Amino acid sequence: MGSRVKRLAGKLVTGLAVGCGCLLSVTAAGRPSEKMDLPDWSRTPVEDRDLGQGVHMLESFGGNIGVLAGEEGVLLVDAEWSQLHGKVLAAVARISPQPVRYLVNTHWHWDHVGGDGLFGKAGVVIFSSEETRQYIVQAQTKKSPPGTPYTPDPAAIPVVTVTNGVKFHLNGQTVEIIHAPPAHTNGDLIVRFVEADVIQTGDTFFHGFYPDIDQPHGGTIDGMIALYDTLYNMCGPNTKIIPGHGPVARREDVREYQAMLREVRNRVVKAIASGMTEEALVASHPLDDLDVKWGGNLIKQPYLLGIVYEELKDRQSAAR
Repeated sequence: MGSRVKRLAGKLVTGLAVGCGCLLSVTAAGRPSEKMDLPDWSRTPVEDRDLGQGVHMLESFGGNIGVLAGEEGVLLVDAEWSQLHGKVLAAVARISPQPVRYLVNTHWHWDHVGGDGLFGKAGVVIFSSEETRQYIVQAQTKKSPPGTPYTPDPAAIPVVTVTNGVKFHLNGQTVEIIHAPPAHTNGDLIVRFVEADVIQTGDTFFHGFYPDIDQPHGGTIDGMIALYDTLYNMCGPNTKIIPGHGPVARREDVREYQAMLREVRNRVVKAIASGMTEEALVASHPLDDLDVKWGGNLIKQPYLLGIVYEELKDRQSAAR
């Protein structure tokens, strides 16, 4: 990963954390909160990765955006922070002069849906899962002040919901939208650009660093791990993967990530079986060896351990 991409990746999960609004602010006794700083928006780039056949990835502070461009109009997958909307539009305009017609939300977190309202007001049709639409509606009922995430805005609410799956036929591409089983949330959508051999995962898959798992909204580590078998099998040797955060990936990266998460889970299972508390687990630094490759972002070892410990411990208690 180049130094510029590393700097971007370091910002990306920060955007995720602020965007979630309810995840990293809730801290268990053994899990310290993470420091989250917003960037200088005027100096934040939106970088274009051309993946071929009209498909691009836009990479910036928040979640990666997928772009399908051509004479029939533009389809976007995810919408970034609202503060970057002008830069996103400029990046899209450099790819195609045609208007944005469709927008697919992979899930409900603000760093992926922040621009929804601005696109909706421009007449863009917004797609999401039923769960994602519900979470956006619920977040808006809290009546956040203007200029903050999830400010009440009817234009930001998805218009079309996907239950099992749907297909687009646009710009010479077959676009498959797949409702994933519970993984990062219980409303994740995965988008596949068939002819271009590109798959966009949303936050079901990060590339290069530990994940966040939105357990209050149906996320589960076992769901994440299981999904990677499906994702790997969807890929061929030349498939390009647009992750929720991080640089473009390949199917081998999916297997490596799955192995890492399995190892994290196994270590937490052993700690619970031995009677170790969450605080003691965190204090023992059991992921120091994994930190070398995966710990260089906002999601640090204590936070990931806390997420996994609480999920598995709650499941153990429910089974009694």
